Amino acid sequence: MLASAFLPAARPATVRLVRLPLLGWILAGFLAAGSAQAFVWPNQIDRIERQLRDDDLATRRGAAQRIAELPAGIAAKLALQALVDADAEVRLAAVEVAIRRAPAGAVPILVPWLSDPDDRLRVAAARALAVVPDERAIGVLGRVLADPNVDVREAAARALGSAGRPEATRLLLGHLDDSVPRIREVIVDALARLGDRSAVVPLLGKAQDPAGPVRRRVVRALGELGDDRAVSTLLLVIQDADETVRGEALAALGRLRATSAVPSIVAALETEEDGLVRRHAVAALASLGSDAAVAALVAALDEPGPGLDRDDLAELLGSVGDRAVPELERCLGGQPAANVARGCAQALATVGGAHAASAVTGALRRGVLEPAAALAALGRAGDPSALPTVLEFLADPDPAARVAAGDAAGLLLDPRQPDGRAVVPVARALAKTHQREDRRRLVRLLGRTGAPSAIPVLEPLVRKNEDLALRLAVVAALGEIEPAGQDRALLELLDDADGSTRWAAAVALFRCASGAAARTLVDQLEVAAARDRVALSVALGGALSRNRDPSLLVRVAELARRTRGGERDALLEALGRSPLKEAARLVAGFGTPADSVPDRAKVAEALAAHPAGIETLRRLAADPDGAVRANAVWALGTVGTAADARQIAAALADADIAVAGNAAGALGRLAKRTRADVKSALCSALEAPRAYVRANAGVAASLLGERCDPMVARRLVSGDESPLVRRAAAWLLLRTPAADAHADAIALERCAEHDREGAVAVVCAAAAPPLPVATDPVAVYVVPAAESGPVARAPFSLVLADGILRLGVTDRRGVVFEAAAPRGGLSLEVPAPLAQ
Repeated sequence: MLASAFLPAARPATVRLVRLPLLGWILAGFLAAGSAQAFVWPNQIDRIERQLRDDDLATRRGAAQRIAELPAGIAAKLALQALVDADAEVRLAAVEVAIRRAPAGAVPILVPWLSDPDDRLRVAAARALAVVPDERAIGVLGRVLADPNVDVREAAARALGSAGRPEATRLLLGHLDDSVPRIREVIVDALARLGDRSAVVPLLGKAQDPAGPVRRRVVRALGELGDDRAVSTLLLVIQDADETVRGEALAALGRLRATSAVPSIVAALETEEDGLVRRHAVAALASLGSDAAVAALVAALDEPGPGLDRDDLAELLGSVGDRAVPELERCLGGQPAANVARGCAQALATVGGAHAASAVTGALRRGVLEPAAALAALGRAGDPSALPTVLEFLADPDPAARVAAGDAAGLLLDPRQPDGRAVVPVARALAKTHQREDRRRLVRLLGRTGAPSAIPVLEPLVRKNEDLALRLAVVAALGEIEPAGQDRALLELLDDADGSTRWAAAVALFRCASGAAARTLVDQLEVAAARDRVALSVALGGALSRNRDPSLLVRVAELARRTRGGERDALLEALGRSPLKEAARLVAGFGTPADSVPDRAKVAEALAAHPAGIETLRRLAADPDGAVRANAVWALGTVGTAADARQIAAALADADIAVAGNAAGALGRLAKRTRADVKSALCSALEAPRAYVRANAGVAASLLGERCDPMVARRLVSGDESPLVRRAAAWLLLRTPAADAHADAIALERCAEHDREGAVAVVCAAAAPPLPVATDPVAVYVVPAAESGPVARAPFSLVLADGILRLGVTDRRGVVFEAAAPRGGLSLEVPAPLAQ
């Protein structure tokens, strides 16, 4: 089935992809936003360059405003030229472009601006130096902290906070008593960013600052600096008259892991009426995780009080991890109130493991937990030993229990690990019910078992069912099971009168067709009157992946020669799925210089599963067409050797953003397989002018455990203009901690609380995601916004489960084929050409 779900976003629309095992069919959209960079004619570039040298002031100012419209390399050169213009307006117009496109050349020009009489230039220089710190500017910025202009002082303090040098701490401390509260706030914030614990004692004295916002910032900084000397002061501050200060003090105690503060935090929770402060209190208890803290959280489940929610409390308890297990087991082992029992079960399920399944099952048997809550917890806990208990409730009289049992069983079963235990109980429940939703749920469970013994239960439902939704569920379930003869029934459905049935059968065959089915499919494709050639071609890919007959590949190649457009792409894709070396040779035959650009692009994509096609890929990586190069560079990352690292690294400078972005991702994929030395190339790419290159370099570095300069990732996560880069930097911080783990933690915490993109904040707040191990072939159908179906040659940016972006254009069907997608979720981002 085709499925999609829209995600709200401030940027041009993106659409979450729903991935199906082996073949993911995704409807996804993107909008060409007004921010998309328009094509710039060469004469326009020449005109702007001439105008920047014009004697007329208004002409130069107008040209400076247009530098940002130009390609990156040209914009960098002209922005540096404008920075030394005699007119302040021209210089100011070029600052942002210069810092983004040519930071190394801009900094030496900007530092002297800090002493310029023009307030605007001093502010602009200080703000720029906050984005691109430079130790040559630290001394001058320290002097500027005494500037009479408040905006200049604020910008200088922020820049020093980004400097990452101990001498910046000393300069900031000298101005901690600035007369303006806002400046004191910024200085405290800068000290926290620097992470220098020599600032702790001076900050303790500012915990009584007359301005509430300053006090709030001070107590937050004390928590971020991680020094136990702050605990006694923070215990006093939790009595502050300002509720925001009290909340920050509680949060700081949690950050400091001050277990001695638990009684004071519990007392505050009992007496506090402000909901936000109470949320800070329970979060602090969860961070501390001591026995007393966990007991207090369990007690709060009974009557949460203002600002608290039982589900949130349960999640917090679960976040404590194994330390919470003894108290949670005692909770379920007693006779708690129903609400408390549900919360304890939910928390144990979050922790997971056999202990959770045992405790929840025991509480269910004793009647402490109602079935629906217990079954939900068992499914979430993920322990397969709980499956027999869950199966008991598939035919329960209570509809809520039946639904919960079906959902839990679906979580505990994995078709990639066949489990025949569930087939008989599910089949019995299926025979007993006539409720349509129940039957569909049970059919899906039969597929989730992955067991061949489920096939005799499912096949009769394909042939004798008038409920189309149930029939499609049966077809999908058959596709979940490894090849065991079910393809015979599915092949018949490829000629069904209903298009959705033919499509579902094709997808199922893509996953489960036997090698023997390939001959039948080729026979049908050779018949011009075949009802649905697209469905046949999709199914053929699965069958050829298990077929070992070279003569059949020759027939498919001959078919491809006789077809055009999307059908040829489908057949080349199917050929590429064959494991035989002969397939690589046949596919490569469509990628000669005489073949069309779409043919060459599809060849590069299809050869991503074939090391035997590496010479063709190396040639196509230098193709005149960007779409071909993008696919070829990406494929080299999948099947290339360590010797290919140099060619891929050179592609980082390609004028086509899809090629350059793919090169950054391909370097990570290549080095992961071959241990090629790509550190220098990736570390340089982390500071590339194009966001999609920086993003892929950050993710690739995180996959390889290459941190580069520790400050770079912290700077990117806090200040990069692209949410994709900030997200990649967060993964780099999470997956590859630096020696100064505390500084990383502060950067992530700030991102989690302040990033303007919710998706980035979520990544920053989470633990390091596990890296996918297995891969699957996946097909993605890209449907742009305002279109009714997939669009050929449409630009795309596909985010794989490991975070790497694959860029390019779709084939002539509107399809992206990924031969080795890491197993997990997929999503589409704004295509790179529209986001530059």
